[in-house]
Amino acid sequence: MYMLVISLIVATLAVARVTRFLIEDRLSVKWRQWVIKRWGPDSLPSYFIHCPWCMGMWVSLLVVPAALFPYQWVVAIYAVPAISMVTGLLLDRKE
Repeated sequence: MYMLVISLIVATLAVARVTRFLIEDRLSVKWRQWVIKRWGPDSLPSYFIHCPWCMGMWVSLLVVPAALFPYQWVVAIYAVPAISMVTGLLLDRKE
C-alpha cells in the first residue's frame, strides 16, 4: 500500500510537469502552433492545448494506469518529470 501511495504522488507530480510542458513551455511552442494552424485558433483542439484542466486530464489518462502497478521502474521513470516539477515550483517561489 505504501508503494502505491508513493507511486500516485510521483505520478501526480509527473502529470503536472508534462501538462505544464505541453501548454506553457517554449520547447513545445512549435507543436502548439501546428495545432492552431491545423485546426484553427477557435477550434476544440486549440482550446485543449491551452487549458491545463483539459490537458491534465488527458495526460493523467496516459500516466495513471501504469502508476496503479507501482513497480520500482514505473516510479523511477515518473520521478524525472516529478522532480523537475518540484524544482520548478521551488525556483519560481524564489523569484
